[in-house]
Amino acid sequence: MVSLSQLRPSVLNVARQSLHRARLHENAVFSRPASFGTRLVDDMWGGEDSAAPPLDKPPMGPNTYYNYNPITTTIRDPKKDIVEHPEPYHLHIYTTQNNCRIVFTYPSGRLVKNGWWTSGSCGFKGANKSSYEAGYQCAVRAFKRIEEEIARPNFKDSGVSSVKLALKFKGFGWGREAVQKAFLTSEGDNIRSSVVSVEDRTPIKIGGTRAKKARRL
Repeated sequence: MVSLSQLRPSVLNVARQSLHRARLHENAVFSRPASFGTRLVDDMWGGEDSAAPPLDKPPMGPNTYYNYNPITTTIRDPKKDIVEHPEPYHLHIYTTQNNCRIVFTYPSGRLVKNGWWTSGSCGFKGANKSSYEAGYQCAVRAFKRIEEEIARPNFKDSGVSSVKLALKFKGFGWGREAVQKAFLTSEGDNIRSSVVSVEDRTPIKIGGTRAKKARRL
């Protein structure tokens, strides 16, 4: 048997309206004894804790369930003030056995103006592009560009810099070690507090196809 508490608000409201009109015209007919009808009317208006409204006032509309789930019967607290944290900028560090590449992007993934550096753009040629010094120089130039972005005036948040940084490493090589060392030295003092996450995106092969033949030197 379905109880009144399990009825949908719209169905319950229609029943309340019908009972109210029947009470106005005094033509309420129940198929059970009068005691059951009185109890039914009380139940329609919330049980013993709440009495039926007077005849000169029509019943109210259906109950609203903004923060109420009738399935779990739990009431959630109203939404509190939610502080929106800005999305972090991305600093991608790609390092291989032959080169080092650093890319600085907006949270959307769009490249920041003058926000890319490679070993070649820093003046290294040939075998020197894979050296430790090449990666270090790339990191130093990238950190200076990030400092410029942090120092840029922010009129939206009362002058407070909204630049947050997420470091993303990919690949192995001397450039990776150089960037990490530069970040922990005095070169990275001004941006270290803006870093919110460090992620390693180096793909690691497990099984799969046969590897390419090793190069002979």
